[in-house]
Amino acid sequence: MKMLIKRVVRSMAGLPVLGRLIRIAVAVARLPYENERRDAFAREQLPMLLKNIADLNARVLAVERDPANLAESTPVALRMMARELAALRERIDQLEAGLRS
Repeated sequence: MKMLIKRVVRSMAGLPVLGRLIRIAVAVARLPYENERRDAFAREQLPMLLKNIADLNARVLAVERDPANLAESTPVALRMMARELAALRERIDQLEAGLRS
């Protein structure tokens, strides 16, 4: 039914006078959905992205100030990532075991 309505609206959107009104009506109908998506992005993802960018900028500045520190800190970061990866794998295994039982 929904596909039929879409097909009818698309065919009527090509009409000279009525088509413009239909296109406007479709745009108005989609407006709340688009506003909701944009607001959700601004509320949820944008602050996290800005925080990550600020963190990356701070790291780049720290590396530029002391390049020798990068060689010393890289193994530490790799070990931390390996621990986090192991913790994630363990959590996934626990969740899979919970789904099986």
